[in-house]
Amino acid sequence: MIKTMNGWRGIFALVIVLFHVGLSGLEEMTWAGVTFFLMASGFLLRLKYPFNDLDSKLYGRFVWRHALKLYPLHWLALALLLLAMALVGTLVINPGVLALDVALLQSWSMHLKVYFSYNSFAWFLSTLMFCYLCYPLLARWFSPMGLRFKGVVLAIVIIIDMVALALTDDYGKTALYVFPLVRLIDFMIGMTLADSLECIKALPVLGKSKNGTDLELIAIALLSVTVMTYRTYPIIAPWSDAIIWWLPVITILLTCCLYDRREGFIGKILSSRPLQWLGSISFELFILQAIGPIIYNYLVEPVLWHFGIIELANMVSNDLCGHDIYLLYVFILPIDLVLAWTVNRLFSRPLRRLLAS
Repeated sequence: MIKTMNGWRGIFALVIVLFHVGLSGLEEMTWAGVTFFLMASGFLLRLKYPFNDLDSKLYGRFVWRHALKLYPLHWLALALLLLAMALVGTLVINPGVLALDVALLQSWSMHLKVYFSYNSFAWFLSTLMFCYLCYPLLARWFSPMGLRFKGVVLAIVIIIDMVALALTDDYGKTALYVFPLVRLIDFMIGMTLADSLECIKALPVLGKSKNGTDLELIAIALLSVTVMTYRTYPIIAPWSDAIIWWLPVITILLTCCLYDRREGFIGKILSSRPLQWLGSISFELFILQAIGPIIYNYLVEPVLWHFGIIELANMVSNDLCGHDIYLLYVFILPIDLVLAWTVNRLFSRPLRRLLAS
């Protein structure tokens, strides 16, 4: 993993968790983060697994290894969540929905109560698994085609996606947001970007400066401008979930790749130990985040309330914001981080070592 890219993973995972525990103003960055994760997956897979040849044995080995990266962690997170829900008396089992969730097929449903069932964040794993299933075929048959042809194909698919998003209601937009065939576009753009690297490196400007400070600042500026444009011009709202983030994310990925090991000052921050640690547990942090609020609500908050800490936090937030607001992220985020680190250390790392042996 390129260090700066791993740092971005940590930042986006943290933003997503903070947004889901109630920190306002992060919705757009959450959408950008999901786009980043999917696009970066296609980008990195294309660099690591060219698949110039493909047979059933190679395909099966690739899918098997990548399924083992998703399913065990998914099952562990689901089991922990169901146990926590059972202990606090909120568990209701729907066998059909649970079966889809266990199999990572829930994102294929167009029904909100299915694709956001139980561990609602696992829809991403469901969609990512579909991308893994498609990757060897895309790498063998789509990637070798000329860049112009791929550009035309992607343009046609993007136009269809834009029209579909513009014509559907909010419920439909949410369904399309998680739907694997729609999110495969992000993945394919990442692959195509990797295929274009040699052409991009040949350009007289990109990648030629001593360090990546200029391009890093451009990437940050594009991200900021996109956020502000969305907030200022609601007319682009139908495409806010993914499409408007493609250019900023592409710039981020290019910056990370072109200036690997010669980062600018932003890259040095992204390569710092704290962000590298955060990036190393980002996957666990994302998929386990539904458990933290349960632990907080039923175990932590009663104790804090008993000692007056909740009242104190409420008074502080009232002074800062002018109204009552629970600073949930102050208390839930540490739980999420400890849980993610523990699972990474005791489960994910040993599993990776086992797969590598």
